[in-house]
Amino acid sequence: MIPESKKFIRIVTDYLLAEDRTIDFNIYTKTPNSNKPILLIAAHTNIAAIKDTLARKSHGPLFITQESSKKFENFMEDSLDAIIQNTTIPLEQKSSIVHSCAKNIIRDVFDDPRSGSNISRAKNITSNIINLTLADSQSIRHLLRLGSHDYYTFSHCVNVAVFGIGLWLMIHKGDDTELHDFALGCILHDVGKSQIVDSILNKQGKLDFEEFEIIKKHPGQGHWLMDKHASEITLDVIIHHHEKINGTGYPHGLKGDQISDNAKIATIADVYDALTTNRPYGGARQPLNALTLMKEEMVGHFEQKRFEEFILFLGGRSS
Repeated sequence: MIPESKKFIRIVTDYLLAEDRTIDFNIYTKTPNSNKPILLIAAHTNIAAIKDTLARKSHGPLFITQESSKKFENFMEDSLDAIIQNTTIPLEQKSSIVHSCAKNIIRDVFDDPRSGSNISRAKNITSNIINLTLADSQSIRHLLRLGSHDYYTFSHCVNVAVFGIGLWLMIHKGDDTELHDFALGCILHDVGKSQIVDSILNKQGKLDFEEFEIIKKHPGQGHWLMDKHASEITLDVIIHHHEKINGTGYPHGLKGDQISDNAKIATIADVYDALTTNRPYGGARQPLNALTLMKEEMVGHFEQKRFEEFILFLGGRSS
């Protein structure tokens, strides 16, 4: 008997077919004549045993209970490699599950940024995004479309990683380790904000001087949180993504070639995504308007060559 108070979340069958694993949550369905969920697959069932049934899709839509959502998230996260490699799953669906897992992971990192398990998960999802991108560059468009509406810290971190990976791959060749370390820095670039109160992060309207001084501490706080867990490349992106070519950035006021190429790329990705998504203190700008603002009103903020390459990247062209 299913309690009336249970809340249900719809799930997609194809994701379950990616791997032959045992599930630790119940799966429900609904018949055409009833809106009441009924148990279809019990927890502790191996997917291999019911794969034919799922593949035929002779059942109705599938659901899990809301209280099982964390277990389902973990199942999906553990299945990402198989999902990405599965040629029967459309790219748009692969991108959707990767993006969803990435947001959930960054949420957990912000909740407990010193957790070795969460940091390991962040490294894995960064690799998943890179692998999906390398398998099909169109995945970048799908991933960005999924996070293109409202600004949330978690989706912003994912977006900056996707923009950064895309531009990095267009510019650089080779060094796989550097790419992974750079991308991890992008997805964790704002982790220091986990130490800032929500009333400042979500303030409606312009920050006052004291509030902005608090915000300016987040790169250093992020570096401090990740100091024992990340490479120098990753830490460099975290602490220097607000530096500006003209030396007016923070926290160190670096200028020109004092700023690493990785930090320069992350800075452009960070600003562009912030401008093109809805935020508590302002609406989203159209891509062209955002680029125009970056070019005309943020003179000296970005390296010109990298900014021009970013425009080419957005247009789907290589430099």
